[in-house]
Amino acid sequence: MIINYPFEKKATYLVACSYGPDSMALLHLLMQKTAKIVVCHVNYHKRDISDFEEESLRAFCLQHNLVFEKFDASKNARGNFQSWARELRYGFFAEIYEKYEAKALFVAHQQDDLIETYLIQKQRNNRVNYYGIEPVIHMKNMVIVRPLLSFSKQDLLDYCHENLVPFSIDMSNFETRYLRNKIRLQVVAKLTEIERYQILKEIHDNNDALLAQKMVIKDKVSGKKELQIKSLIQLSESEFSQAIVQLLENNKIFVPISASQFTEIRKACMSKTPNIELKLDNEISLLKEYDSLVLSKKQNTSVYSFVIQKPCKLNTDFFDLDFSNGAEDRNINSKDYPITIRTQLPKDHYEVGGNMCEVRRLFIDWKMPTRLRNSWPLVVNKDGTIIYVPRYRKDFIDDKKSKFDIKVVKLP
Repeated sequence: MIINYPFEKKATYLVACSYGPDSMALLHLLMQKTAKIVVCHVNYHKRDISDFEEESLRAFCLQHNLVFEKFDASKNARGNFQSWARELRYGFFAEIYEKYEAKALFVAHQQDDLIETYLIQKQRNNRVNYYGIEPVIHMKNMVIVRPLLSFSKQDLLDYCHENLVPFSIDMSNFETRYLRNKIRLQVVAKLTEIERYQILKEIHDNNDALLAQKMVIKDKVSGKKELQIKSLIQLSESEFSQAIVQLLENNKIFVPISASQFTEIRKACMSKTPNIELKLDNEISLLKEYDSLVLSKKQNTSVYSFVIQKPCKLNTDFFDLDFSNGAEDRNINSKDYPITIRTQLPKDHYEVGGNMCEVRRLFIDWKMPTRLRNSWPLVVNKDGTIIYVPRYRKDFIDDKKSKFDIKVVKLP
């Protein structure tokens, strides 16, 4: 049994280890490839032997000079335990990954897990981006590698016995209250070798077909930082999902999206509501902004105010300007100084064409995305009158001589 992966000599690698036979086999195999291993263990305190498994794994790491990192989970899980536990452990892995500047996290999913996942996908009729389990994914700024997908559960048990690798059996895996356990015990465990081969071939063929579809969508979407909703809603559900995934890849964002999230995104695209935020996780949102779909990373709503005593250059986190040669082309004259550049207030008004207009209403008329409105700069003269509001228009090119580059327009 061999792990094929391009290990770097000086790199550090994490391995998720529960002290079960799968993860202990993986750990033992990794030890043949590299000594720079950090063993990551989560103790959920759900079973009587949880502490025994933690201490046994810690002792194994001490014996073999391996770094051991563990996380004590709260006993008060909320909602779906499996979803809660998954989010918790991958959050922990991400922290350790950053701490050790790791190159990859190895996870011990094996062939039985692969088949179980595929059968669940079929049973639920899920729209997926990959059938079964992907060998390598990117999540939470980690490279996650699953090198055991070609080995069965029995292969890994045999490996542990033959190589005297210690492990513990999680008896909760034999309970049938979870769908995955039912499929594992009542279906996968009873498969003949021929049936197993047929399912694996079906997975392979389905992924080939999915890849061909992805390539067609990729040609249409590749390199784009936003998608036009009119074109999106003409795609089939499967093509729509692939386009969203490609948009994430274009922005170098790797967040798994569930079938229900794809449904919500499509529903938002069909809605007449001009601005809709769809959170993909705690950090990333997909935004419907009138006729476009764009991605945004979490930002703190920024309220700012800068006072400029005389024409000059100013660089901030929100804008860069150069008024050193004057800004009369923006209705800003020397008599207006000192000027204040700030964000909008609830009752702000601005004169447009001889009429006073609410700034809030102006932003709506301009079809300005909601994410920009609270950070958009207004120029106020020494008397407190708003004398200039930079024009917002999609793909607007500012051809004025004075410089006023608004950074908040660009997605972070």
